[in-house]
Amino acid sequence: MSDDRLSKTDELAEILGEYRAKKKQAERSAEEQTQPPAEVPAEAPAEIPAEVPVAFSDASSGAPEGEFFSLDAAASHFTEDESTAGDGNGASSHFTEDADGAFPDEPEEDDAYEDEDDEPRRPLPVRMLLGVLHFLSDSSFLLKAVLYMVVVVLIAAYLSYHIVLVGNDMFALKKGDTPINVTIPEGASQDEVIALLADRGLIESEWAFSFYLDHYSDGEELIFIPGEHALNTNMNYSQLLAELTIDPHERQTVTITFPEGFTVDDVIDLFVKNGVGTREGFVEAINNYPYKHEFVRLLDENGWPENRVYRLEGYLYPDTYDFYTDTEEYLAINKLLNNFNDKIWVDWKSTYAEVSAEQGFSLDDIVTLASMVQAEGKTAEDFEYISYVFHNRLNHSREFPNLESDATIQYAFELAGLDRVQDASQINIDFDSPYNTYRYEGLPPGAICNAGLDSFLAAIYPSPPLDDNEKEINAYFFVSNDAGKTYYAATLSAHERNKERVRQENEAMKQEDELQPEEP
Repeated sequence: MSDDRLSKTDELAEILGEYRAKKKQAERSAEEQTQPPAEVPAEAPAEIPAEVPVAFSDASSGAPEGEFFSLDAAASHFTEDESTAGDGNGASSHFTEDADGAFPDEPEEDDAYEDEDDEPRRPLPVRMLLGVLHFLSDSSFLLKAVLYMVVVVLIAAYLSYHIVLVGNDMFALKKGDTPINVTIPEGASQDEVIALLADRGLIESEWAFSFYLDHYSDGEELIFIPGEHALNTNMNYSQLLAELTIDPHERQTVTITFPEGFTVDDVIDLFVKNGVGTREGFVEAINNYPYKHEFVRLLDENGWPENRVYRLEGYLYPDTYDFYTDTEEYLAINKLLNNFNDKIWVDWKSTYAEVSAEQGFSLDDIVTLASMVQAEGKTAEDFEYISYVFHNRLNHSREFPNLESDATIQYAFELAGLDRVQDASQINIDFDSPYNTYRYEGLPPGAICNAGLDSFLAAIYPSPPLDDNEKEINAYFFVSNDAGKTYYAATLSAHERNKERVRQENEAMKQEDELQPEEP
């Protein structure tokens, strides 16, 4: 580009800059005029001349030096025609407006950025949720109340809709009358049968039918009849169940009474004798099955001595029960545990736990102690007195390290497959067993039988025995005759006298029995 054209270009740039400055000043003046008048009136803005003086040294411009000419004229003066455009690097390429009317030195704002910090925008659901929350925060109380009521109505309508659907399904309302044959495979599980019925259109809500079956069976495993069944869509849940399962009323039932003081072996023998389960199945259920009762879970978590024979000895609550003869062993044991839960565990935390903790006993300790009280005593009164003797010895373990309970040795005999000794004076107190409290200190590894509520309460709340003059005895010893009469003593010498008394009474009762005529 020639020096002359560069000079013209610089002059035009200067003119444009001055024009823009004048234009901005005019805009500011217009804004000030729209404001309220101030105490001191502002000076009126200078008028922007439509034309500005320009002096050109180029005579070819066609305008006299210093004469005003329009901005349009200046632009046309510097616009080259096609014959003088050169290679495209002339002034026209620098001062020609683009398609949007903006000059190259005034770039438009870039809208491509999502925010000033170039951070990525949040997902649409998040932005919508934030928008709703922002809207609610700025809303009036009335609008919030209306929206709350709308939400409540929508939720109620949704729940009502599904309740109606479940009701229609359960009672076969508006389900038509279409016969459908269904084949139940041999040994099909409950979930498999439910899925099959849903697939054939006989039920619509699988979870509702499953809940119905669980409630109906009451923990018992349902037995589905294999083979083909002629069903209909108009059958309700009860009719489907009656058609697909063995009627529980047709199953053989048996009533079994487990007396207080029965051991686990006694319980198993009585079950098997009445046609319920097998010995192996009951041993597995008692020692290993993961029952959901909280007291069983605590027992499993806390652990028990390795030399304990039966995990749940002492927890099989003695009572009278009805069973189906085809009941599985774990379900039969579960029924006894349910009774223990209702009779003992429901009151343990609120009533018994604190007292037992003050005595230094856990639930399992109390169950074990109660079993010893149950095995040694005959009456509720004796339960409390015998419990007092055991508490006394445990609290004075230095002087009395061993509980010396004959009942624990008898239990050890039973575990070893030996018969119980009828004459207590003939018991071998040296018999080696962890349950022998003559040889081993403290409580045995576990309960020795399943005690009733009276023995359980006596284990927690002992009472000192009374002598013939109704005076309390700080007893550490007791002995019973064959008739169940128990004598208590505070000293070893007094205990020896009681033992001799019991020996004489037993001998006398034996002679009386021998004199009785034999029954025909």
